Amino acid sequence: MANNFNLDIEQVAQIAAKLTGRDFNLAALISRDVEAAFNPGAGNKIRVSVPAAIPTRTRGVYDKTTALVADELSEQFIEVTLADHVYNLAVLSDGDLSLNITEYGRQVLAPQTRAIAAKIEALTAATMSATPAAVGITYSAAAPAKAFTAARRVLRDNGVPGDAILRAAVGSSVYADLLDAPVGHGFDADGKVRGFTVVESTRLDAEDIVAFIPQAFTLVARAPLVPAGAAYGASIVTPVFDDENGAQFAIRVINDYDSNVAADRSLVGTFCAVQAMPLAVDQEDGNVELVAHGGAVRIATGA
Repeated sequence: MANNFNLDIEQVAQIAAKLTGRDFNLAALISRDVEAAFNPGAGNKIRVSVPAAIPTRTRGVYDKTTALVADELSEQFIEVTLADHVYNLAVLSDGDLSLNITEYGRQVLAPQTRAIAAKIEALTAATMSATPAAVGITYSAAAPAKAFTAARRVLRDNGVPGDAILRAAVGSSVYADLLDAPVGHGFDADGKVRGFTVVESTRLDAEDIVAFIPQAFTLVARAPLVPAGAAYGASIVTPVFDDENGAQFAIRVINDYDSNVAADRSLVGTFCAVQAMPLAVDQEDGNVELVAHGGAVRIATGA
């Protein structure tokens, strides 16, 4: 198809990466570890680093005899397994190419990337929904903001620092409650709810709240390498729309022609995984504790 539409395959891949990222909703809220391609032979285990910690020592301002204490930085890693190759293969006949398709990006590439983004959204929703439900938090449809105050307290108690970005994904019933709540009991004047930026998702249970920091979940993606036998192919990594944290997305595009059936084919895909991540809590003694699900609180309001 590159020759039919006179498009450079690198340009096609860049368009695909941008289109995929544009369609993210939940996936745009979480941390991302994205690179263009694997290091050959590295396997499907991706090591996501945890920031190292080091203690602070003290001594008297006039002390000239006590030796300084040296400490080592000990960095930890969390493994994420890439198990899914998310892809789609579109087959286009001579009739499609000659008679029907006038704009490759809109008619071919956009539906392909939208389907991939939808699958990643589904993986993200499933991972968020698997967060253990919090106990001891009550929910009132008339005053839904109180549940967010309680979730905020739980996150702080878990070790989430005061400067952390707070986000929440909610189902449609909860979002409706927030919209209809009396002044002071729903959305705040700044459009947030008790400091949480709230996003509605129909992929979550209608009565669920997942309050979290971006680092509570991670989307890991790697663009597969282009096979040597592919006539037109490119693996690309490009920035996507919400990038206060420098997030990117990686994708591979291959265009080829099957002469047996006289059809062009467009293959778009990526290796990816969405995983819940433990909260890294600096104990300020040189140790970092990893707290399972410490960065996320799920409230099942209908329970």
